[in-house]
Amino acid sequence: MASPRLEAKPQVVAPSRPSKPSAALRLLSAERSEEIFPILLEEIVNLGFPKAMLLEVDFDSGEVKPAGSLNFDKRDLEKFRASLWASENPIVSVLQSLNPAVLPSESANGQSLYAYPMVYRSRTRCWEAERKRRNDCLAMQNFGIARKLSFEEQVCTACGMRAYATLVVAKLGRNTTETRLREFRNLAERANGYLARLFKVEHYYNRLRDMEVTISRLRAVMQSMPDPVILTDNQHRVIIQNRAAERFFRVPEGVSEGGKRAVELNNLLFSAALSSMVVSANEASRDLTLVDVMEGEEVLFEAVCASTYSADGVRTGMVTVMRDVTDLRRADQEVRANMEKLRTAEEIVRQERDRLNLVIENVGDPIIVADNSAKIVMLDPLAKELISFAEDPKDPQTVKNQAKLDAYLTSFTFSFADKDNRSLQLYNPATGTQVEYAARSGKIYDARGQVAYTVTVLRDFSAWKKLEQLQMERRMLEMEKFAATGRLAGTIAHEINNPLEAIKNAIHLLGTNLDPKSQPIYEVLKAETERVTRIVRQMLGLYRNTAQLGSFDLNPVVEDTLALFGRPLAKIGVSVEKRLGDIPQMKGSADQFRQLLSNLVVNARDSMPSGGKLIIRTKEVFSSSGSHTGISLIVADTGTGIPAELQKSMFEPFVTTKGEKGTGLGLWIVKGVVENHNGRINVRSRVGKGTIIRLLFPVSR
Repeated sequence: MASPRLEAKPQVVAPSRPSKPSAALRLLSAERSEEIFPILLEEIVNLGFPKAMLLEVDFDSGEVKPAGSLNFDKRDLEKFRASLWASENPIVSVLQSLNPAVLPSESANGQSLYAYPMVYRSRTRCWEAERKRRNDCLAMQNFGIARKLSFEEQVCTACGMRAYATLVVAKLGRNTTETRLREFRNLAERANGYLARLFKVEHYYNRLRDMEVTISRLRAVMQSMPDPVILTDNQHRVIIQNRAAERFFRVPEGVSEGGKRAVELNNLLFSAALSSMVVSANEASRDLTLVDVMEGEEVLFEAVCASTYSADGVRTGMVTVMRDVTDLRRADQEVRANMEKLRTAEEIVRQERDRLNLVIENVGDPIIVADNSAKIVMLDPLAKELISFAEDPKDPQTVKNQAKLDAYLTSFTFSFADKDNRSLQLYNPATGTQVEYAARSGKIYDARGQVAYTVTVLRDFSAWKKLEQLQMERRMLEMEKFAATGRLAGTIAHEINNPLEAIKNAIHLLGTNLDPKSQPIYEVLKAETERVTRIVRQMLGLYRNTAQLGSFDLNPVVEDTLALFGRPLAKIGVSVEKRLGDIPQMKGSADQFRQLLSNLVVNARDSMPSGGKLIIRTKEVFSSSGSHTGISLIVADTGTGIPAELQKSMFEPFVTTKGEKGTGLGLWIVKGVVENHNGRINVRSRVGKGTIIRLLFPVSR
């Protein structure tokens, strides 16, 4: 609530000539509070005081400062600034005591100053206090004060108005009499009375203006609401309603008779609903069906009501907000119908699940289901016997089984193959022997094409393996025979090739001294010798091993790996930065490098559970002489880092910092791939800072 403020402008003016009207009439003619003080200062000078000024109390800053003056120099005014808490200051003492007093002179001629305090006070109570018969009106309290004035309490508890406090100071002349001082006090007291009344009027004006602004804002808020809002009196007559309510309760122009009857029906139904809520003392909410006059459709509303009360606690009416719940009720009906369908579908799924579980339990082979991070989520009873879910989870054999399965599942989950058939040798606790299992795995994809689950079936092919081994041995014997025959043929061809070369040389020498009659025989002998030479060379070429390593580009391998792990990395807030340089082709296995990069990216992701940054860089490395020496592959992250005590053994099998989540085989596989390609590994890591792994591979020209 706004309160009036004193706004007398600091100024220094020349003494005005005596005005013809009396001082009382001039003060009475003032229409605003800020007109009182200029008139008062002029009349004080007209009384014979050489100088006059006004000191105002700023309750916000706690400062007493000049607010207006007559014949005072600006530099002298600054000497009268003071703080309300400087009780030893004569100015503050006069304000606190509310008694006029003579102040010590600050000038050189020894003349004194006379100060008269003016505060908001009156003999009668304000309108609010009088109406409620309260005795805490600030004006009366300041008028009858018998102690020091408290500046912290200058707010009326009855009307909320903030009071004013000023000090009128006049310089005493050499011949100032007591009569002049009495006239000065009477003039100041009369001015304070007029000022208090004007101040109160301005306070009411400001309150009225604030109320109008508040009402305007409430109207704007009410009109902007999409739901109908209606304010009614105690007889349920509409006082005000917004545009949304007029759509149902006001007859629009040009509407038909049917529309008018619809409006009458809406008003009747609304009044009946309000009466019902008042009688039943239930003002929470009520369902109400109305007719949209423009569309002609029925609309279901939830009418939420709240009573309005006056300041005396008397009920004056009711505010009703109606929320359109037509679509909500329709949606509720659809949800109920869908819930019934879901219950039916759930029963069908439960039956299918029971049948599937029955099939799994009677398959007779261990079945393992893992998620997209290669973590086991379901096992059948036979699979539980092979890993740590057995009766003794700390058994070294079952721990090894789990490590082997984790390594296999990780390799398959992050590979590009949809299916995989591989042999796994696991320890069977039931028989106490090592059993060779045929692992057949497949992938289940989600709607986005990402791997959701992997299913692995382990089939015991021990007897079949023995039969297959016997067949393999038989085939190996046959192959050995063929190989021995090939080696024998190669040896024979090699031995024949030496004398054959001698025969060719002899035939060549014979051709220089040949009888013309023997020329046809010589040609036949030469042609057949060349044919035998070609046959021998063909036999030698079939025995030699001509297999060579393949070449590939490392950058596409990096792109494929990051495309595979793009979504899991983005899901946990890991940003990927690629710096792929212009590198030459390298010899080796692209599949092995995909496995290497997959293990390094998974380790980096697991070290940044709360997000971070992954950097992968490839470039060609040159020696100091300028010739290229190899390809550098750098994988860096901002994760948790590797402890110093583990950096020496981190590439050994089953060494991990992930606890039960890791197998400790990832870096071991990385080391094997690097060694197969004659590469080198360099690791730099700090706990809490991150890890940098640099791989260097030679490039042969």
